[in-house]
Amino acid sequence: MGEVYQEEISKTLVSLVKHFEFVLRIKPNHSQGIRSVLMTKRNIERQLIQSQMKDAEKRANDLELEVQNLTNIIQKQEVTNIQLQSELKSQHQSIKNHQLAMKTQHDQIKQDIKREMKHEMTTLLRSLLFNTSNVP
Repeated sequence: MGEVYQEEISKTLVSLVKHFEFVLRIKPNHSQGIRSVLMTKRNIERQLIQSQMKDAEKRANDLELEVQNLTNIIQKQEVTNIQLQSELKSQHQSIKNHQLAMKTQHDQIKQDIKREMKHEMTTLLRSLLFNTSNVP
């Protein structure tokens, strides 16, 4: 019969052996049995609390590592952002310089065209005037 209930017997807080020790008066008195149960409960509670503390410490360590990893990522992104801002500023300045150069070229070409047109007009008018004056 003990074999059938072995699992249930092993789950009890105070094993049946200790219970029968008390009943058979092998143990000196009842208070020792109660003290043993209380000590067992306290030990279980203490072990449970210690286990919870270890779990909490592990979670805290894991969170600290995660915070460090995220901090490293943020720092890298900030450095990258600063580099990109600098590059963007440089490109913006380069575009401004190109715009200024193109405006200067545009103005120069405009002046060259005006000068060439004046020259062509003058040449054309002279040739017209010369031809009309030579006509009998």
